[in-house]
Amino acid sequence: MNEAASSLDETGHRLTRRGRELQVGVVPILHHVDGGHALVFGQATDGSPGISDGCLVRIHSRCLYGDALRSDDCDCGPELDMAMDMIQDEGAGVLIYLEQEGRGAGLINKARGLQTSERFDIDTFASYARLELSADSRSYESAARCLRDLGLTSVRLLTNNPEKVEPLERAGIAVTRVPLHTWPRSERARKYLQAKRRHRGHQIPRLPAVSTVEQVRWDRRARTHVASLAIPVMALPSALLGYFGAATISAATGLVVLGLCMWPDARGIHRPGRRMRPGRPVVDVEQPRLPQPDQVDALVDSSASGQHQATPRRTGRRRGRPLAHVGADQQDT
Repeated sequence: MNEAASSLDETGHRLTRRGRELQVGVVPILHHVDGGHALVFGQATDGSPGISDGCLVRIHSRCLYGDALRSDDCDCGPELDMAMDMIQDEGAGVLIYLEQEGRGAGLINKARGLQTSERFDIDTFASYARLELSADSRSYESAARCLRDLGLTSVRLLTNNPEKVEPLERAGIAVTRVPLHTWPRSERARKYLQAKRRHRGHQIPRLPAVSTVEQVRWDRRARTHVASLAIPVMALPSALLGYFGAATISAATGLVVLGLCMWPDARGIHRPGRRMRPGRPVVDVEQPRLPQPDQVDALVDSSASGQHQATPRRTGRRRGRPLAHVGADQQDT
């Protein structure tokens, strides 16, 4: 059993991050300048931390301001968060945390470089050169040896820095680079990202001015604030409208039902009248117009004398048809 495996067996424990548990073990990386620790995430079949080839690996240099103080002036904190989120989503991976503050210059020289940058309005690479410091004195050979000791022959490296790929490939580890692009949280962070792209060849896309980004974030916050105010403001009117709307629908339904109940029967006395044509009188067929008594007497006398008398005609749509009851009266007479 090598030293890395022994360390994992002795240090394996559970870590809760963002509400989820993850098995982790710690392996020391011994080096007087580029040393640190390797955190191995994942669980083998026997319950101990375990990883396999092709796992996610993040080689991260310590940044007190970004990692611990959550500074918005660099991308160190966001990159570490994104890398850990990806490792946690997969349930396995390696985080190599190296004590390389200030790109290997140390915290004091880093602070001096930041002061020089503010005084002369230059980036930290130019300020390091003014202070006669190396722009980047870090080495990743110890990290490559640690990965080899863990038994890895291929990894997916979470980085934008091509200088982290070459040492691993020289150690015989196949590397697939996975971009780790984060959005700058300040204009100073955006300028630092662009400086890393210009001076060190980091594979970072060109970024717009953060003033536009801040405006977009302000608009999002404003819309969120308006929405949070609109929800309680509209809750009561919506409830009232819903109540009155339901009452209105109930009343309308009642009126319709009442109207249907009061609607006259089709066979009742409230029968709609016929449509009349202009200039032509209409006589109801069910109530024919009866002849007057003197007309009936005249008809009887004429029948007795043998004279033919024209039969009274009905007026209206059935003109030309004799009234049936007149003939019945003549027969009775």
